[in-house]
Amino acid sequence: MLSEIERIFPTNCSNVKVDIAAMAAARKKRSELFNEQYFTNKFWDIILLLYSHEINELPIDSAEIANHLEIDQSSVLRYLTALENDDIVCAYDLAEDDCFDLARDKLSLTRSGFENAGIIVQQVRKILTSMPNV
Repeated sequence: MLSEIERIFPTNCSNVKVDIAAMAAARKKRSELFNEQYFTNKFWDIILLLYSHEINELPIDSAEIANHLEIDQSSVLRYLTALENDDIVCAYDLAEDDCFDLARDKLSLTRSGFENAGIIVQQVRKILTSMPNV
């Protein structure tokens, strides 16, 4: 019978070192593409939510983001303001135009925000799909 630790962790750990190195490399790349603070609090959650909605062509506004993340809209607006100031978020229908209302308009990622989020998502996906099934 396997012990609890043997059931959780594989006995052959030769790929673990590679997987950890790949994850660390992806995390390093992530901070090259986005402000390091975006991976704390709700920044990264908002970026991923906007990325997902853009891929699926489903416009989303700050109230829907707040509802999805289960935080108040005023907090979401503070995060969105920082993302807008760093040229990560924009109006959904105005692309990279400067004139939009974070509280009322449908939102999206700027071209660079979308591309950078996609790079990170693909790196993580590649790492996770290369991990052996346990």
